[in-house]
Amino acid sequence: MGHTAQFTAAEAAFVLREPVRAVKKSLDLGPVRPVLLRRQGGSVRAIEWRDLFYLYAVRALRDELTPKARGEFYEALQQTPIERRDEVSFGRFRVSVRDLVEEVEQRTSDLAALAEKVEFRADGEPLLKGAEVEVYRIAALLDGGASIEQVLEDYPSLSREHVATARAYADAYPKAGRPYPRTSVKRALQGAGLEALDDA
Repeated sequence: MGHTAQFTAAEAAFVLREPVRAVKKSLDLGPVRPVLLRRQGGSVRAIEWRDLFYLYAVRALRDELTPKARGEFYEALQQTPIERRDEVSFGRFRVSVRDLVEEVEQRTSDLAALAEKVEFRADGEPLLKGAEVEVYRIAALLDGGASIEQVLEDYPSLSREHVATARAYADAYPKAGRPYPRTSVKRALQGAGLEALDDA
């Protein structure tokens, strides 16, 4: 995923390892400048790579930058492509950024790698590659309190990596529309005392 990519709040949250709510608050407070992106019939706010880098860097440098210095740092990042520099100078500060750039590049590569682990059904529904199980179905079970072991028991064709992929993909690309049930049919039958039907 290159430096020309744009990132939604959920994608940025994946890279920053933060809740989406915290990232949306950062977008509201500035100085980053989100743009509107058309996606699946609607619009979502998105940020450029350099804005994503800024959000990551100010978290890493939290104790070293005053609010004024953060604004100056942001403006300095807008002047020259960050990938061409080892440091950023602004005011009286010089900040070494090479290691921070590499960390963000690695994390955005991890985000791109998720796409390689998912394939899409004709209706656009993402499936776990090689298992043909809906990504959001597994994520919903985890959200409903199912452990990884319980998911694997209910879906023996899945591996731990499949389950981790479902969780990460659903976080980075939240499902629009009607959610999947938070319990599997097998567990629902057990909860209703109908286990015998499962073996019938």
